[in-house]
Amino acid sequence: MASAGVPPSIWELPEHGGRGPKARYSRDAIAAAAVALADAEGLDAVTMRRMAAELGLGTMSLYNYVPTKDHLVQLMIDQVGTEYRFPAQPAAGTRQAIVDLARQGRDITQHHPWLPRVIIGRPPLMGPAALVYVDYFLGLLGGTGLDTSAKMELLGLVNGFAISYGGMQAALAEERARTGVTAEQQAAAQVSQLVAAAATGRYPNLTAALSAPAPPGRDADEIFESVITRLLDSFLPADPPL
Repeated sequence: MASAGVPPSIWELPEHGGRGPKARYSRDAIAAAAVALADAEGLDAVTMRRMAAELGLGTMSLYNYVPTKDHLVQLMIDQVGTEYRFPAQPAAGTRQAIVDLARQGRDITQHHPWLPRVIIGRPPLMGPAALVYVDYFLGLLGGTGLDTSAKMELLGLVNGFAISYGGMQAALAEERARTGVTAEQQAAAQVSQLVAAAATGRYPNLTAALSAPAPPGRDADEIFESVITRLLDSFLPADPPL
């Protein structure tokens, strides 16, 4: 149940209002249509009026299914969560299974680049797909000895980083498609900006960092794996060798 002062989530409301004719659509179908529209035209295209038109409903009829735009977004977030795949036999080792899950979160977000925008600043209401994710993740940590607080911290860090990184990669890909620049040119532009800032003398720590030997070049996937590994290092021992 919703806490005092917190509006009820969509999952606390009846599937279909008591008014009007028999329901023609399920919530899953409405959510899938909204996700498809956001993927094709961006999140701003997803209005209640537009969704009603997409479904062949009157706008007021749509409110019988989804009382508010916020409820529609809740459904969209959870619909995207159904794209995770949870193997019955996870990868050998807890850490590797979590890395696999993080990769899925990154890739899902790249397919739905509007996802970070609707998650940031939104109360963490959990629908059925989100609860399956949480349950699976906690199951991976069952034999680690971590307490519940540490398990939830690790879950939040891994999931949050995967979504953030996927959103950043999607934004860079959109810029490449819009401008015709390459990934190498994007990276070079970032480095040039840092070098120019260091040359002003106003950022001594940045200057010192750039003066150190350059690390080996890494692509976006390697950087992602490195950060996830560092996150896991602070919580979990290394997986035993196969």
